[in-house]
Amino acid sequence: MKISHRLQQINQMVEQGYDHIWDCCCDHGLLGMLLLQRNAAPKVHFVDCVAPLMQQLSLELARFFPQQPISNAQNAIEQTANLQSEWQVHCLDVAALPLAHYGKQTKHLVIIAGVGGELLVELVRSIVSCYSQYHSDNHNHSYHSSPLEFILCPVHHNYHVRSSLAELGLSLKQEYLLEENQRFYEILHLTHSSTASKRNDVAPLSSTGSIMWQGLDADKTSQAKRYLVQTISHYQRIPESRLPNKAQIVAAYQQILRQLSN
Repeated sequence: MKISHRLQQINQMVEQGYDHIWDCCCDHGLLGMLLLQRNAAPKVHFVDCVAPLMQQLSLELARFFPQQPISNAQNAIEQTANLQSEWQVHCLDVAALPLAHYGKQTKHLVIIAGVGGELLVELVRSIVSCYSQYHSDNHNHSYHSSPLEFILCPVHHNYHVRSSLAELGLSLKQEYLLEENQRFYEILHLTHSSTASKRNDVAPLSSTGSIMWQGLDADKTSQAKRYLVQTISHYQRIPESRLPNKAQIVAAYQQILRQLSN
C-alpha cells in the first residue's frame, strides 16, 4: 500500500530516544509499520477502536514483523542486543491510553493523525489529564518525570487546536506545513512538561504558527502564501455569530501573509 507524504513526514519527525510510541487512530497501521522497520523505539503500539481493523492489523503485523518468544535468559540477552522493536495492538478509545502502566520514568510519544480538530483536542486533553494525575500522585520529587510528547496532524480547525493545546500547557518542538492532493496539513511536534519553560529546544505554541513560517525557500514561501490565502478566505466566510473572535483570527493570519510578502 502506498505511503502518503503526510505519513512519511511524520515518520521523519520521530527521533530516537522514546521508550514507547503510540500510533493512534492508526487505521491500517502504515505509520507504525514504518517505525517498526527502522526500530524507532523498543515498543510501538497500534491503537484504534474499530475491532475488525485491529484484528486484520494484528494478522499483518504477525506476518511481517514476527515476534519471537523468549525461552531463556540467553535468548533475552540476544533479543535485547538485536534492538528489534516489539509491537502491541490495542482496540480501545485513544482517550484511555494506558500510559501509567509503564512507569513514571518512561518516555512516551503519542501520534494522532487524520482526526478532526475538535476531537483531537478532546483526546489530547484526556491523555494529558490522566498522565498529569498519575504523576501528581508520585510523592517522590527527587527526580523529574519524563515529558509526554505528541506528534499531531489535525484535519481541520488548526487555530482552535493550537489555542486549546497551548492552554493545556503544551509547548512546541517542531512544526511543518505540508501540501498533498491539493490539501494542506499542519504537523505539530509538542511536549507537555513542567520544565518546558526552562528548555532551549521548545518554544511557546502559537495559535497561527511560528517555526513553519521561518527560513523558507521560494517554493515553500509560495506554498505558505497559498495556504494563508486559503485559510484567511475560510475564516472570512464564517459568520461572526459562530466565531466571535473571527476578526482577531483573520488579522493574525493576514499579518503573517504580509511578512512573507515583504
